[in-house]
Amino acid sequence: MWDITKESISQCALTLGQFDSETVNLLVSLFHHQNASQLVFLSNNLKEKFENLLTTKIDNDGKNNDTPLTRIELAIMIHFKEKYLSESMVDYDNNQLKSNIVFSIDDELNLAYCFLLAQIDDRLSHEKLNEIKFLLNIRQPVESLFDVYKNLGTKFPRFFSLLIETNYFAQKLVVVDQIVRNFQSFIKRYEDFVVTFEKHYKLLSDTGNNNTQTDAIMNQNDPHEVSSFMMKLKSSNYENIKPLVTSPPVEKAQNVSVSHRTVDQPATSLSLNVPRKGLCVIINIRQFISSDSVNTPNRAGSDKDVDLIKIIFNKLNFTILECKIDFKKDDLDRALNYIDDQSIFGEFDCLVMFIMSHGLLHSFFTADSKEVIIRDIVKRYGDSSVATIWTGKTRLFFIQACRSLWPQNMQSNKREGVQQNDLSPKMLVAYSCSANEASKRSPNTGSSYIQVLCIMLLRYGHYLEIQTILHWTRKFIIKRDEYSSERSGKSLDSQQPEYIENEFSTNFRFSVHSLYDTYSLWTFDKKLALKIPLQIWKEIYDLVFKSPIVDH
Repeated sequence: MWDITKESISQCALTLGQFDSETVNLLVSLFHHQNASQLVFLSNNLKEKFENLLTTKIDNDGKNNDTPLTRIELAIMIHFKEKYLSESMVDYDNNQLKSNIVFSIDDELNLAYCFLLAQIDDRLSHEKLNEIKFLLNIRQPVESLFDVYKNLGTKFPRFFSLLIETNYFAQKLVVVDQIVRNFQSFIKRYEDFVVTFEKHYKLLSDTGNNNTQTDAIMNQNDPHEVSSFMMKLKSSNYENIKPLVTSPPVEKAQNVSVSHRTVDQPATSLSLNVPRKGLCVIINIRQFISSDSVNTPNRAGSDKDVDLIKIIFNKLNFTILECKIDFKKDDLDRALNYIDDQSIFGEFDCLVMFIMSHGLLHSFFTADSKEVIIRDIVKRYGDSSVATIWTGKTRLFFIQACRSLWPQNMQSNKREGVQQNDLSPKMLVAYSCSANEASKRSPNTGSSYIQVLCIMLLRYGHYLEIQTILHWTRKFIIKRDEYSSERSGKSLDSQQPEYIENEFSTNFRFSVHSLYDTYSLWTFDKKLALKIPLQIWKEIYDLVFKSPIVDH
């Protein structure tokens, strides 16, 4: 039996807090309209039961989808898919399990109730908790609804029945009363589903026992072993990506010395270029000083992008430099000079720079609303620059910013975009959108470009060349926008990421091993930031390929 603790409730609350209206509407639609490749090994009866777990109806058109109950339902469904229906758990080809996890109906139902408790607890003040404590004749002090639950010493169904019977919520907190009452209908559907699933799961477990499953993931070190995902990449009709033929205020987050290869990972016959010691620089400008010449509102949600980047590049063993203040132009110049310090960074062999701000076609803005030309930064680190220590080393620049045309009052012929001849074969510049487009960002969850890029690096940074990763990042974002537009009936502005290179090496990889291999072992806080973006990515994958994911 799973031990329910305050930490359990806290983790549920944090998970619920990862949703916003946009992701709720998208996931509701995806779960209702999914091709169900992740449900492929389930019976038709089980598929129907799973797809009917959502209370909100299929024809709701996004209206009022984002309710407290819907967030609970989505959190539970995502948990269930991740734990029991993911490609790391199920061998879709042979319709059997790769590893046997003990399935407990009680644990699954208790987790659902934990999400309900977390959702309600967030709405209760200390005063209201004391009123509930009095009504339930509890003498011990309580700091949360979890304390009330533990003091009563009863099971969840009875606990919530007691809360309803007091009529306190009905009189004082009508919304909470409705959440609890509506949850009762959901939990009946969920219990029916998990009871049916348990029978199916036991059959699969019995079948799986006849086969020894040693590796859930394909051997990424064997160049002759080509997954069905790679076959799809090679055989798909590629859309042509447009050829765009004191110390400084930077905090050194970590400095991890990494080995090029580990003992248990033999070299492949493919000569890969993997960083021995990489530097990831994150320049994120969130707040701006107002300017008469350009509109630069605060970039809410960009901190979510920073968190994702730090998690991924931490796992890739890169040293991370993050700007801890919103850089003004002088701050930026000092930071860029600092990165060129031979005594500090001379032994690094790879530079990855993220620039995230408001932008125009060929430029971005610092916190004091001064315009910086992207080409000037790229050329600063080019092989022809005598001032840089990065000559001959791998350099990648990721620009998360709009690329709108200049306002009439800023028209100038002096600004030029990055040219192909500005780049050496070890340089690449990637943009979150194409020319004249806006780069989308949610105030609550961050930008779709950074989310998809980080998921692609999580799953395929060891296996695919960066050009292919960027191609599929573009494809996924376009598909996500097309799907959202189709389901909402509204025309959405296009966002089509692109990149420019000059014969960048196809042998470059970010790592020799798959980050996703160890994802299940990550701490809760590291997985939390990726949980919902990863599930959306999987659902979009279904739309792109209409078949189960095969990992590497």
